[in-house]
Amino acid sequence: MTSAPPTEDIEFAVERWFPAAIDRVWARCTTKRGLESWWSPEDLRTTVRHLDPRSGGEVDLVLRYVPALLGPKQADAFRAAGIPISLFLRGKIRVLEANRRLVFDLTLTLDRAGAGIKTVTQFYFEPVDRGTKVRLVVTGKTDPHWVSLGRANLEDQLDRLGRSLDDLSDSHS
Repeated sequence: MTSAPPTEDIEFAVERWFPAAIDRVWARCTTKRGLESWWSPEDLRTTVRHLDPRSGGEVDLVLRYVPALLGPKQADAFRAAGIPISLFLRGKIRVLEANRRLVFDLTLTLDRAGAGIKTVTQFYFEPVDRGTKVRLVVTGKTDPHWVSLGRANLEDQLDRLGRSLDDLSDSHS
């Protein structure tokens, strides 16, 4: 017996203040180098295969598990355990309003196929006293994988963005 596909949307929202200029925070969210510096959890590495930073532009990210990057033996062990080596995020930029708002329509798929998990990922940027406030809102269907990631994953994502901004050797990307 198969269950019906999820029909209800669930939304998670988190917010952070960063002691960085808005154009610097914006660049972290709209450039290859910027996204690769913070998008993935620590056990994954993001590679931006394509990013067309304009409304309607395409986005293609690959998130690969770090242990699987070590070599074929580790990759085979992941496969044998049924763990995907890579996750793929593909979609389009729905809205790009410089230093104000960025909206991605993304589909997350595993390397072992499947229909994917569709989400709308929205970033809102606001200049505030000596920094920038970022609000991240992600909406998707009530898929069990998506729900299990939830708010904690988004909080971690903004924490990683903040740590990437702390890297003083990289002042503008």
